[in-house]
Order: sequence, then structure tokens, then C-alpha cells
Amino acid sequence: MADWRFSVGSLVSRAPRAPVAVAPAAADALLPLANLGTGYPDQQGGLTWRSDGAYAIDCDLNLLAETSAAADAPTGWRDLLNVLAGTPGLPANPPDWGNYGGRNPALRLYRPTVQYLDVMPGEAVKLSASIRWPAAAAGATGIRVRVVDGWSGKGWNGTTWADGGVLDSQLVADTWKDIAEQVDADVNRSERSTYSVIFEPIAASYGATTYCYVSANAAAGTPALFAEVDTVAIVGHNLPDGATVTLAPQPSGLSLAIIPAQPSMSATTMSQLVQTWRLTIQMPAGNQPRPELGEAWIGKARTLLGHAPTLPISVTEGSPGQTRVEGGSGRLAVVGTGTPTRASLMLQFVFDDAGYRQGRDAVARLTRFGEEPLLLLPSESFEGAGRIYHGRLGAEVAYSRITPGADDALRSFTWEFEESPLAAR
Repeated sequence: MADWRFSVGSLVSRAPRAPVAVAPAAADALLPLANLGTGYPDQQGGLTWRSDGAYAIDCDLNLLAETSAAADAPTGWRDLLNVLAGTPGLPANPPDWGNYGGRNPALRLYRPTVQYLDVMPGEAVKLSASIRWPAAAAGATGIRVRVVDGWSGKGWNGTTWADGGVLDSQLVADTWKDIAEQVDADVNRSERSTYSVIFEPIAASYGATTYCYVSANAAAGTPALFAEVDTVAIVGHNLPDGATVTLAPQPSGLSLAIIPAQPSMSATTMSQLVQTWRLTIQMPAGNQPRPELGEAWIGKARTLLGHAPTLPISVTEGSPGQTRVEGGSGRLAVVGTGTPTRASLMLQFVFDDAGYRQGRDAVARLTRFGEEPLLLLPSESFEGAGRIYHGRLGAEVAYSRITPGADDALRSFTWEFEESPLAAR
């Protein structure tokens, strides 16, 4: 069997921006566009469109928020000094959005500001932004940008992760400097980590004259940080075989064509760092139902170092909520839940030492033993083209050593995998 791939926390579910309809798309009121990327098996997900032609939605994968519910960060950016000091509330000169330096919107900041976001192991990201230091801000001598990995405490300096690393800076007054920087993952990090994206004035101290500006790279808008994409999966849908489904990077790049298959479908391509992707569906001619999608995954899948699970693979399908009751005539009846059956899989993998560590760290810990969604893409030789599984690991993950030795030992993993109710429909 070919390699199995997995994805945890897809970009659609991680991005704070809901997909946007591209005319003439129309979302069902009961299944809003925002639900398309929830990615959580126990939450309502789904999207219904009109069936009157071609239509699309744009998925903005920017991981940086523009607004925040945090009391000290209505802009989405938090005051770093307050965070480090454990001081709630806004500083004397809080960050704000406005028309600054000829850009609207632009973020004005007086002190170091930060956003925190989760990054998966091996996941490269790209930061796109513009920075400006006005000469009128006499208390500052410039502005700098840092991306710090919380796992190591090091900053990306444009080439590598280094102590105190600075991604870029602007020391020329009244001039916008555009940044489009790819930040590679630390090869020594195997677990989920938190990046700190920091914009800060260069100043001996901070006050009313140390303001600087941040905007989108070379255009009106907001800064963006997004991760690479090589996989798209549609989990749960009613699309017929003749439908055409495409995921295309905007404004250009390598598109993914998805062949409809029941009950779920996926496609992979080379990794691309693109912020906006357009998902389009063209229904075949004739009397067709309104197309419905359950969940969409757009992100990066990783290949298990241990390859495929060992045979045989045990799969049990059922409806956990259905019950057996005895009727008045004494006959037994099964009362269903109204939802489709879902699969429960017992997956056993045999790993060498490297695969064991990846399975333990990059899968078991990333999924937090069931708290986060997991998408498994099995090979065609197991369930046929198009069948993928989306759900959670069970409450326990068993490890065992099956050969003696140290780093060259073979180890066995057994995972209980419960499919999402939405994925099975």
C-alpha cells in the first residue's frame, strides 16, 4: 500500500476569515459560508449553493486577524509589553486602524504589537506586509519586523532561525517598504508551535512620538501571513460524477482539479504559498439538485514516515446513537438516529525510530489525543479512489517496541480512529 497522509488543523479552519461568495454564488441561510471551514467533527458544517450555473467562493487563508475579542486588542493586535507584563487593558497610546501614510487601512502602533498563531511541524509560511516610519515620529528611528518561534525562542532573520533574529526593518523615513518573506520551518521542531509576529518601533523608549505604520504589501489592505497549500479535500457532499470542481490560487498558480467521488474526495499538488484560493463548482446540464458541501480542507498534508498501516485493517461501520427496543408485539426494532453510519478504524502501524517519533509527536500530540480534527488520506488500494477519513483519534494511543535495540528499534502504534458524523453523510 502507498503512503498515508494526514493533515491537522487545515488552513480554512485556522484562518480568521470566512469564505466570501463570488457572484452568482449564494449561501444557504442555515449553512453559512463560515461553516465551510470549521473542520471540527462535532460542529455543524456545510454549505448549499444555487444550481443555476457556475459559481465560486474565495477562501482567504490569512492567519492574521483584523479584529479581536480580547479586551486589550480591538484591532486584532495586542500590545506586547502588556502581554509580557501580564497587564490587561490598553496602553496609553493603543494601536488603531486608519488612513495613514497614504494607505487605508493602515495599522498605527506606538509600541511593540504582536499576534500569536499556531504553526504545524514542517509548515512554511509567508509574511506579506509593508512598513513605514514617519519622520514626524521623532521618538523613533525606524520600524522592524520579527517572527519568533515559541518552541526555540529564536527569530527568523531571512535565512535561518537565530537568537534575536530580525526579519526586516525600515530605517528610511516617510517611505513604505514592502515585505514578502518566506519563513521556513525549523527542521528540529517536530510538534505544533506558536509563532509571534511582532511589529515594533525602533526606539530607546516608547511614547506618543514613536508611532509607525503597517499595511498590506504594495496595496491597500492588511498584513498577511499564510501557510503553504498542497491538498484540498471535500468531506461530505452530494455532487454527481459529472460535476467539475476546481481549487485555483488567486490571481495565478497551479490549480487543483477534484474528481467527484462519494462520500468524500481529495486532490494534491505541489506546495504553493498563496493567500487566496477560489473553489468553483460547475454542475452538469439538466435537472440537478442544489450542490451541498459538508466540510472543505485546504492546507498541507504530511506523509507518515511509517507509510501505510499494516494489514489487515479493521473497519466497523455503525450508528452509535441508534438503539434496540422491544415493541408491544414483542418484536425487536432498531431506532436509528437519522444520521448516516460512520466508520471506526483500528489502525496499526510499524515504525522505525524516526517514524515512531513522528507518529508520537506529529500525530498523537498534534491531535491532542482527540481534541483536534485529523484528516487521513488512504491509498486507492485500501478503499478506492476518493475515499478519505476525517475524524478523531480515540482516547488512547498504544505504543510498543517489537524488536530490541535503541535508535534502530521497530515500534508498533495502534490508533483507534472515529470518523466524523458529517464526513460519513
